[in-house]
Parts: sequence; C-alpha cells; structure tokens
Amino acid sequence: MATRIDPKQFTIVATFVSAGVAAGAGGFVIVGGKLKKVPPRGIKQLQAVYQMLEAADGVGNTRLAAQLQQLAIDVAEQAVNQKAAR
Repeated sequence: MATRIDPKQFTIVATFVSAGVAAGAGGFVIVGGKLKKVPPRGIKQLQAVYQMLEAADGVGNTRLAAQLQQLAIDVAEQAVNQKAAR
C-alpha cells in the first residue's frame, strides 16, 4: 500500500519572489525571513510535483495514483539534489 500524500500539505509562503523566479528562471525567494536560492527550473519542477500530487488525488485507480505519488517524490528529490550540488 502506498503512502497517501495530501497535496494541500505542501504550502510554502514566500514574502518576496525575485523576478527571475517569477518568470520560471533562477533567482531567490525569502521564506520565513531567510534568503533561499532557487535554481533554474527549480520552481517548475516543484510546480510539476504539485500537479502530479493533484492528479494522483483525482485518479480512481489506486495503483496509478501510487505511481504518480512516487514519481512526484522522485522529481522533488531530484530538484533538491540539483540545488545541493550547486
């Protein structure tokens, strides 16, 4: 049985978003008073993760939903590892 992930739990509030990040490129955001770098494609990967989790929530097939959730986790890990490598 796959772990069910609630996409509504993924809420990140940035008090400032640089123009690059807003356009889908690299830049920075301020979250919780701390400056966080966002690599190019980083925000798009996180948006894709959210969309996959939303899709998994709406799929009637539990096996397909589990695959979508696992793929979302893999993409999120890739985005985090990409940021750590820089």
